[in-house]
Amino acid sequence: MSKSLLLFYEPSPNTFSPKLKQLCALQGLSLHLLSPGELDRTLDSLARPGIGELPGLPLPEPLLVFCGLSDHQLDRALRELRRLELFCLKAVRTPHNGGWTLRELYRELVKERLQLS
Repeated sequence: MSKSLLLFYEPSPNTFSPKLKQLCALQGLSLHLLSPGELDRTLDSLARPGIGELPGLPLPEPLLVFCGLSDHQLDRALRELRRLELFCLKAVRTPHNGGWTLRELYRELVKERLQLS
């Protein structure tokens, strides 16, 4: 997980994307905007370029995944997201969840959100 990359999916394009592109440019992070056809790929494969899309239905809300960021980069990115009022589901790619698809990660995050409510 050496490359600092944000994976971002949003069902309604251009709601968050322009601000997120600006954040990545300012902080030297790479951004991969995901399409519904990439939701059934694993986080590990999404963090590697050049793998195609699979057919799939969209998710109902935006999802942001941090890949390979240092603690300092993650703290800066989270502060800036709050400042820009970009609120969505967020996760960090880990050795544990790297084999999950984005769709599986989304289901886990929704379960966690429901448990916290």
